[in-house]
Amino acid sequence: MASPRITEAKGILAARLREIRNEASLTGRSLASRAGWHYSKVSKIEHASQMPNENDIRVWCRVCDAEEYVVDLIAAVRNIDSMYTEWRRLEATGLRHMQESFHPLYRETQQFRVFQHSAVPGLLQTAGYARAHLRTVIEFRGIPDDLEEAVRARLRHQEVLTSGGKRFMFIVGEQALRTPVCGAEEMSVQLARLAELTVNMPQLSFGVIPARGRPALMPPENFWIYDDNQVRVDTIPGQYRIKTPTDVALYEKAFSALADAAVYGQAARDLINATAGEIRGT
Repeated sequence: MASPRITEAKGILAARLREIRNEASLTGRSLASRAGWHYSKVSKIEHASQMPNENDIRVWCRVCDAEEYVVDLIAAVRNIDSMYTEWRRLEATGLRHMQESFHPLYRETQQFRVFQHSAVPGLLQTAGYARAHLRTVIEFRGIPDDLEEAVRARLRHQEVLTSGGKRFMFIVGEQALRTPVCGAEEMSVQLARLAELTVNMPQLSFGVIPARGRPALMPPENFWIYDDNQVRVDTIPGQYRIKTPTDVALYEKAFSALADAAVYGQAARDLINATAGEIRGT
């Protein structure tokens, strides 16, 4: 059974194709005739009971004199069946497999843009923080316990930070500095790690959005932009992979607004160090 998100995406695609046909002042039968299709095919596509393939999209747009939409529509078709991956399927044998599934993407990506509002991104986590975070996931979802293997896999991701030729931009909400993912001692180690990142890695920028300086747009979801062609959005039940160019562009716009609202360098260190002092009780 298709997930609600996939069903919704199919409906959106069908509605857009219907809109293009209407803008061309064509009936369904006339479009089908010009395309060389059975007359029922157009109705099935427009009611989302039949998924168009890439060639169908090209023909549809050619007949409707709307070829400027081909790239986005084909991207939507490619995205629908792969856009949603259930955590439960990836985690069926534990978290290690899920963590390792990211390795090829991380190797191929040259520019990472990451926003997380209330937790430290995995690429920046210390071992203690990662262990506590992954333990919570295992317990909450009731999946096989392969904690130590999962921690090692997550920490291996961090090799990309020094692999050369890559750029990283991380934005977190101030809440990410305060969320008690692990104990006070481990949180202090994690915060010290974040403070180091504000000065020691020229290929990486790390910004914090102050709690009192929230931008007009504060997305509720965490998201990762890989280069300029794919966005990963994390939710409680699963993960979306968004590849439609116009949607990716919206996330890029959102990230730019978040980056403008963040503080960096000494200002970020002041927030981090103040939080660390509160945790230590000093």
